[in-house]
Amino acid sequence: MGLLDWFGRRSPPAVSPGRAGTPVKPVLVSRRETASGFTVSAYVSGGPPAGYVSPYLSADEAEELVHLDERGLPNLRIVEFRGEWWLAETSTGRLVNAGSRALRRLGIWSVRVRGDEHAPGTLRIGPASLEREPDNEFDANAIAVYQDGIRCGYWNKGAARSLSKLLDSGQQMAAYAISARPPKVIATERRILTHLVGRLRP
Repeated sequence: MGLLDWFGRRSPPAVSPGRAGTPVKPVLVSRRETASGFTVSAYVSGGPPAGYVSPYLSADEAEELVHLDERGLPNLRIVEFRGEWWLAETSTGRLVNAGSRALRRLGIWSVRVRGDEHAPGTLRIGPASLEREPDNEFDANAIAVYQDGIRCGYWNKGAARSLSKLLDSGQQMAAYAISARPPKVIATERRILTHLVGRLRP
């Protein structure tokens, strides 16, 4: 759960500390608009105003709403926001956190690429490929991220162990960089990736 989700889920106190009966006026600390039209607002000192809806699905909401349709394709689409692409649930338009278990359940992996500052290539939005490095001296589960044959970084070490087992078993995964700064990549079966990306091209 992200920081803005945390703010959005807080229960505001009924009264201000030290001043019984005085309503607390929420203090807006940040606001930004998402690609799906939601305004993300973070409040402190009283929580969000009545009726506030987070632009992100909570973990429970994602588990309930995100699923495969009769064709075996997820009810998700890619939306663009400030140079980044996000996965959004189609019935609500709300965004799904990259680390959501609901995505993993559908075979969609999403990660923040690491080691990019030391890589010879620079990740850009577009197709990518994954290459296992079982003999990597730092991590036997290492998965390098490539574009145009040039290494642009590594799959986050904390998430590489499970994905490396899939790759080692012969599972074919297609990858796509959905953000350049910070560098983020999603990986899944090619037909699912084609469905998610659709006609979008950088």
